[in-house]
Amino acid sequence: MHIIVTGGAGYIGSHTCLELLNSGHEVTVIDNLCNSGREGLRRVEKLTGKKLGFFQVDRHQAD
Repeated sequence: MHIIVTGGAGYIGSHTCLELLNSGHEVTVIDNLCNSGREGLRRVEKLTGKKLGFFQVDRHQAD
């Protein structure tokens, strides 16, 4: 199953992504990185040996 995790770069989101990947799901993260960074997602990829999809999106952007 392909799962989208909003806020996936934060503490709870990254742990959720870790468990989803370890359970065999394909995961795409959408986050604005306001209170987080890509490093946590890199660590998830390293721990699981799997790639995450990632889109940096801020819903407050006018465009």
